[in-house]
Amino acid sequence: MLITMHRSGGFAAIPALSRKLSVDTASLPRSEAEQIESAVRAARIPELAQPSESAQPPESAQSSESAQPSGGSPKSGDRFLYHLTVNDGTTSHTVTVTEPFPDPALGTLIDLLSSYQ
Repeated sequence: MLITMHRSGGFAAIPALSRKLSVDTASLPRSEAEQIESAVRAARIPELAQPSESAQPPESAQSSESAQPSGGSPKSGDRFLYHLTVNDGTTSHTVTVTEPFPDPALGTLIDLLSSYQ
């Protein structure tokens, strides 16, 4: 499973605060991979986003507004905006969330992914 997270926004949307990372669970020790994959399932990423073909380039992926679950807006002041893409090898799911997260499981997943920076 390949998970990509892009964080943008924040205080005055300073570009230096923007971060992008990718975590490929195939390259991690089994226990870490299972922990991340479990966090993805708990966050229900596939339910929050419509599946897109894994071959699609990021520019043609679902727009941020259509993938936005309730509980935040892409224009939420000085909050961070997180774009998460999960590719399980056959499908790719993209969702965009803002702080505060509409589901604590999303915060757990983001915290876990952030530890791989």
